[in-house]
Amino acid sequence: MTALGRGEIVRRMIKGDLTVSPLLANDQVGAASVDLRMGNVALFVRARGTSHVDPKFVSRTEERDHESETRYQQKHERHELPFGTRLLLHPGALVLVPTLEWVTLPDDVMGAVTARSTWAREGLSIATATLIEPGYQGIVTLELANLGEIPIALYPGLEIAQISFFETKGDTRRPNAGQFNLSFEPKQGTIAKKSEFAFLPEEKAAEGRSEDDGKKAAGT
Repeated sequence: MTALGRGEIVRRMIKGDLTVSPLLANDQVGAASVDLRMGNVALFVRARGTSHVDPKFVSRTEERDHESETRYQQKHERHELPFGTRLLLHPGALVLVPTLEWVTLPDDVMGAVTARSTWAREGLSIATATLIEPGYQGIVTLELANLGEIPIALYPGLEIAQISFFETKGDTRRPNAGQFNLSFEPKQGTIAKKSEFAFLPEEKAAEGRSEDDGKKAAGT
């Protein structure tokens, strides 16, 4: 893969097939990356109640039953963060935040997101799924973790991450739509893919199937 340098990033932005918007400062575009700012929503992952991570209870459909919704609500705590509001990230904590920027990638470019080194040296980890597929549109969700021993104060608008771009070769079309495409804020993802349902207990695997698949399984 070939990384895009500053000149090529700017050229593609002017052309319109690569978008990182809004850019609030000229130096937000570096030698071969673009700095990303923290957005205004925080989704804390909390250990409480009966919440736990289990692929059996995460549905691929937009609709969740009562049990799945209860588990989701117990696991995540959503906060809106106006500019100037402090988010205190304690050691061992995990929080999902969106980027302030909307990102659009063309079909021949993929993205890779990492923490800015200045923040990483303070213990902030961007524990994100770093690769962004070609053709993606939406905010980038940053999974922030504090690997240090003291709390870290974060504020919406701060440049805490960076995205690099790489040209890809060949057809990048996929057989199904990405589950996070066109995301406007952080959301829970599906851990188990449809092909993995056979490895889960049958009575729970059915929760992850579509309504049509459920009818077929029931013989209707």
